[in-house]
Amino acid sequence: MKKTRSKILILILIILAGSIFSAMAPSGLQKKLPPYYQKIYQLSEKIEPEIIAIRRDIHAHPELAFQEHRTAAIVADYFRRLGLEVRTGIGGTGVLGVLKGSLPGPVLAMRADMDALAITEETDLPFASRQKAFINGRETGLMHACGHDIHTSILLGVAAVLSQLKKELPGTVLFVAQPAEEWGDGARKMLQDGVFRDYRPEAIFAFHVNDTLKAGYVHYVPGYSGANCDSFFLTIHSEGCHGADPDQCVDPIVVGSHIVLTLQAMISREIDVHDHTVITVGYFHAGTATNIIPDKAELRATVRSYGDEQRKILKEKIVRTITGICESHGARFDLDYQFGTPALYNHPELLKAILPTAELVLGGKDKIIQDRPEMGGEDFSYFAREFPAVILGLGVVPTHLEKTSVHSPTFIADEKAIVTGVKLMSCIIMDYSRLPESRRIKTIR
Repeated sequence: MKKTRSKILILILIILAGSIFSAMAPSGLQKKLPPYYQKIYQLSEKIEPEIIAIRRDIHAHPELAFQEHRTAAIVADYFRRLGLEVRTGIGGTGVLGVLKGSLPGPVLAMRADMDALAITEETDLPFASRQKAFINGRETGLMHACGHDIHTSILLGVAAVLSQLKKELPGTVLFVAQPAEEWGDGARKMLQDGVFRDYRPEAIFAFHVNDTLKAGYVHYVPGYSGANCDSFFLTIHSEGCHGADPDQCVDPIVVGSHIVLTLQAMISREIDVHDHTVITVGYFHAGTATNIIPDKAELRATVRSYGDEQRKILKEKIVRTITGICESHGARFDLDYQFGTPALYNHPELLKAILPTAELVLGGKDKIIQDRPEMGGEDFSYFAREFPAVILGLGVVPTHLEKTSVHSPTFIADEKAIVTGVKLMSCIIMDYSRLPESRRIKTIR
């Protein structure tokens, strides 16, 4: 009996010793962490209050596209205090900060957008926007309802962290503060103005807030993740006549109605079902009275698709459809078809290269959500046409909400996402800059 008890006691001691050893030893995940991760974490948490304060200041003072003078000044001043090389006024109000590491390596870039929306804020945040502007003769509020204040503050945070790790940083990092994303023209203007004339990045990264995920999660889409944002503006002309004598003139409302319905039939019968396509006529204006056939009808539409070839095919089909219907009714018309922001392409191989970093920083694969492409637009696509690029969706839904809708007057975000974004992007840039040249992505597609 004593021997049995002794064996049991020894077994218990072995189990306890093993448990203690396991608790003291680093986990498998911790073993994989490069030594600079801990420095990044510590620096990120140290600057978190400062970065959040900057975010709140920017949020309280939103500025519309190409009017981001105050925000651009905050960004430029912060970069200068970090000792970065700074260029301002790029593409209007854009800012470039250049951080040169002490070790040889690639040129990488991170982009954030600065502009706000013409939306009157309806939150009870103590730093809610009270700014107003006159647009088309009407006063409206201004609001960071798409998270650009968060994007900009994360950009500053990453610049602050990596500037403190300059001795361990390979290559050069370009911090791009971009104007006018909401207009879909800021990135293009910066490229035209030579934002990368002195330093050409091998890859460029960005965040966009995700209004369906909690803080601590990210979302990604390989390949096309955003759509071409094209449009057409159509005016159908008529002499106009009395509503009781419709045979005396062309009815532009009837013609326009045929066009709206035929375009939807065209999508379902002439476009491959695998080629995501949306045509929405969001503006149809005609007439002033019930008994008058007007002298014109105006239609405006957005056309969404993926890829250059698809957008060309759609334009041909839409122009053919509108021309055929108008001619069959004997209606004169003016059609202005415009190509807008191109589809956003997330480089699959570049994405594959950085996802292991996201897994380490966020604490597991379950924190990284692959999603389907969206039909929304994002002018980061202009950069993605020039260089391998990845944009990640950063979860910002507050813990007490199921979701929070961007472009809404009630949009709010969990500020914990800011330090998460700073840690994650800092580690992505540090990890990717250390890859051998043979493993870094060299082609756009």
